[in-house]
Amino acid sequence: MSAKVFFDPDRARGPTDQPDVAAGRDARTLDVTAEFVGREGGAPMTVSALLAAIKTALAERLPRDVVVIGEISNFKRHGSGHLYFSLKDANGQIPAAMFRASAEKLRFEPTDGLEVVAEGRVDVYEPQGKLQIYVTRLTPRGAGALELAFRQLVAKLEAEGLFDSAHKAPLPPYPATICVITSSTGAAIRDIRRTLARRWPAGTVYLIPVRVQGGEAAEEIAQALRQADANAERLGLDVIILARGGGSIEDLWCFNEEAVARAIFNCQAPVVTGIGHEVDTTIADMVADVRAATPTAAAELATPDREQLVRLLGQLGARLGRNVTDRCARGLAALRLVQRSEFFRNPLHRVRTLTQRLDESAGALRSNLRQRHAQAAACVQELQAALRWRLGGLANRKAEALAERRARFAAANPIQQVRLGRRGLDAQARQLLTVTRAALAGGVARIDRCHRTLEALNYRNVLQRGYSVTRDLKGQILRCVVQTAPGQTIRTELSDGEVRSVVDGPPTKKTRKPPADAGPTLF
Repeated sequence: MSAKVFFDPDRARGPTDQPDVAAGRDARTLDVTAEFVGREGGAPMTVSALLAAIKTALAERLPRDVVVIGEISNFKRHGSGHLYFSLKDANGQIPAAMFRASAEKLRFEPTDGLEVVAEGRVDVYEPQGKLQIYVTRLTPRGAGALELAFRQLVAKLEAEGLFDSAHKAPLPPYPATICVITSSTGAAIRDIRRTLARRWPAGTVYLIPVRVQGGEAAEEIAQALRQADANAERLGLDVIILARGGGSIEDLWCFNEEAVARAIFNCQAPVVTGIGHEVDTTIADMVADVRAATPTAAAELATPDREQLVRLLGQLGARLGRNVTDRCARGLAALRLVQRSEFFRNPLHRVRTLTQRLDESAGALRSNLRQRHAQAAACVQELQAALRWRLGGLANRKAEALAERRARFAAANPIQQVRLGRRGLDAQARQLLTVTRAALAGGVARIDRCHRTLEALNYRNVLQRGYSVTRDLKGQILRCVVQTAPGQTIRTELSDGEVRSVVDGPPTKKTRKPPADAGPTLF
């Protein structure tokens, strides 16, 4: 850049709107100046007067607005919104400040190392006595401000995970309520209205009109998204369509604002974007659950095709009719098969068969119990005989061995042999005692088990349940009435004793079946 941009002598000689230096001097300064008039080097002055002279010289020598190319360093954003940094090149640097009113208009985030073009005025900051540039406009050099701002915001949101596919919700297959956020007068709403009426007239559509271009459009769009999300449950919103027609990057810039991106990300209902043309990609498209190339495509993606659903319903209806007919035919065939079965024609036959089998099983059970009782009694007798034989034989053998040992040791004179024989005899005696005790314990245990078995099979236990046994005077059990005669004395054994009775008439046989509550006979 030529020196004419920084210094214009013709412009410097003209009038200036800066305050008069003399106006800022106080009475003390004038007195001191008058006192030192005529001295070499000029009159002394205060620091404030020197800074005022410097400000005047800068105003006279430099143009009001300067344009400087430099690299940002020591960047700091103050809590008040003001920006403080330095502009430097290979040979020097100068402090710079940008106040909040100008900083809020920036489309990008200044960072250290970024080469920029700064426009503003050069002035002195009196409290620190330093020269600095008060920047009013800042643009990146090389890439445009919008392009740089786009890249910076994309990197920031991507690092936070706003573009992650895990956060993207699927679209409902049959949305009942659709919310459209776009301009109420643009071509986008007309295309969306025609598409929804053609494809899905059953759905309810709400329109939230917003500005889709301009400085306040981004906040309006974000507010509309928040409003739709807040009322989604009350209105039953299933999907939100955010759309706009084509335009330049400046026209579509409101859809690249951070407020719009975060509002889309926070929506519970899925968001479909149809912004610009197919080649246009905004940050809102990246955050949205589904991105469409155009507003019309967004309406098509958000809704099903009515004609296709009608065809599908027709096919499903025909298939349902065939299935119902087949099921009815199979059911009728199964019913006829049941009607022809033996069980359906004579259901009591199965009951009679099972009753007869029950009687046979009861008889077999009684016979088995009698047989088991006899076997258990014989087993007990055999065990008792075997135990007595084994114990007697073992005792005899041990006694013979003991007598033989005693005779052998008695014949031996050495005292040592006597002692050894005595110890051996004691060991044999202990062993004999241990074996005998073990054999006796085993025999007693087997006898106890046999006794418990006999007790379980003892007919006297059955008498405790209300049964009785009738015998003649010889002790023979009477099993039928033909075994009795008039005047015969019989004995009836009960659980607690015996009753004698005399038969007073000829025997009579029962021709009818016993009552249902009669208990089974014991033997």
